[in-house]
Amino acid sequence: MTSMPRFVLRPLPALLAVALSAPLHAGQAPSYQLVRLDVPGATSVSVNDVNDLGEAVGSYQDADFLRHAVYWDASGTAHTLAVTPGVEVEGIARAINNQGQIVGTATDYEFGGVAGLLWTTASPDTYTVMHNVAGEAANVADINDAGIAVGGLSGFGTGAPSHAFVWTAAGGLVDYGVADPTVDNQHARWTAVDAAGKLVGYWSLGFSTIHATVGQVGTPAVLPMSSQTEAFPTIAAGINPGGTAVGLGLADANPVLVPVVFAADGTYTEIPGATLSQTNGGATAINAGGVIVGNAGIGTANGIVPGMQAFVHVDGASHDLFTRTVDTTGFTRFASAVSINGAGVIAGTGRLTDESVASFLLVPVATDAIFADGFDD
Repeated sequence: MTSMPRFVLRPLPALLAVALSAPLHAGQAPSYQLVRLDVPGATSVSVNDVNDLGEAVGSYQDADFLRHAVYWDASGTAHTLAVTPGVEVEGIARAINNQGQIVGTATDYEFGGVAGLLWTTASPDTYTVMHNVAGEAANVADINDAGIAVGGLSGFGTGAPSHAFVWTAAGGLVDYGVADPTVDNQHARWTAVDAAGKLVGYWSLGFSTIHATVGQVGTPAVLPMSSQTEAFPTIAAGINPGGTAVGLGLADANPVLVPVVFAADGTYTEIPGATLSQTNGGATAINAGGVIVGNAGIGTANGIVPGMQAFVHVDGASHDLFTRTVDTTGFTRFASAVSINGAGVIAGTGRLTDESVASFLLVPVATDAIFADGFDD
C-alpha cells in the first residue's frame, strides 16, 4: 500500500457535514466548492465513483504511463490499491459502496486477461479475486451495499461477445447471458445495481444498435427495458437507491443521443437542458434526491465518456458545473461528472491548463434560508 497525503483548504469530512445538514433550497441555482483529488507524481488522475462517506475511487497514470487503481479516503489521502502480480499490470477501481467495498479490474497483457477484483478500504493492500481466467475480461462496473457486484464478461482481445454477470461472495460469478442468445455477435453488460438488486445496463450487436436493459439479481436474464428502448438506441448508465435509472437515448425530434431519465415502465424522456451548449450528451448518475449528473458533448454512441462539459440537473433545471463552482483554479473545463452521492457531492474529471486529466469532488455550498427570497437581513 502506498499512502500519499495531500493538502486541502478545509477538511473534507467538515465539507460533507455541511452538505448533509444544509441542502440547497428549492429553486436555487446550485453552487459548489471544488476539492482536488490528487496523487503525487501522477501524470493524470481519473475518478470513477464517490460513496456517501466522501470516499472516492478511480485510477492514475504514473510517469511510465502505467495505470494504477486508487482509493481516496474521506480526508483526501490517496491509497494505491494492490493488484494481481505480473509484468506491467494495470489497475482501475470502478465503484465503491457505503460499506467500504471497492470493485475494479487488473489488466495483465502478458497473462492475456482482465481480472475482476474486490478490495476494502480497511485493507487496500489486499484483494479478493472475483474472476481471473486467461483469455477473458471480467469488466466489473458496480457494487451495491449488499456486496453484489455486476458487469460484463467478454473475451480478451478476441472480440468474443460479452455476457452480463452478477457476482456475490457466496455464489461467485453467475452468467446472466445476453438479451437473445439466438442472435450472433450479441453483447450484454450490466452497468449498475441498486439496493434492491435491480439491474440496468445495455445489449448491443457488435459495437452498434445499443439498447438499454433491465434485470433482477437472482434471475439470470437480460430483459429489454421497454418497446421504446428497443426501438431507439439507448444505454442505462446509473441507478439510484429507489430504482430510477438514467443514461442516454435518441431524442425524438433530433436524431442525436442525449441525457435521459427512465420511468418505472422503462420508457425514457430527455433531461431538459442537459446538453448545455453541446448537441449531445449522457447522464451518468442519479442520487436518492433525484439530482442527476452527466456529460455534454460525449462524442460517441458507444457509451458515456468524458465530453466537453459536465452538467448537474436539479429542481427541473440543468447547470454547467464549471460555471457553478466557486473556484476552478488550474482547470480550463470540466469534462465529466461521473458520480453523485446522497449528500449531493459530485465526482468528476476535467482538463488542466496543460491539457492533462485531473479529478475533483464538488461539494454543495449551503445557502442560508434567510437569503432564499433575496433579502440580506
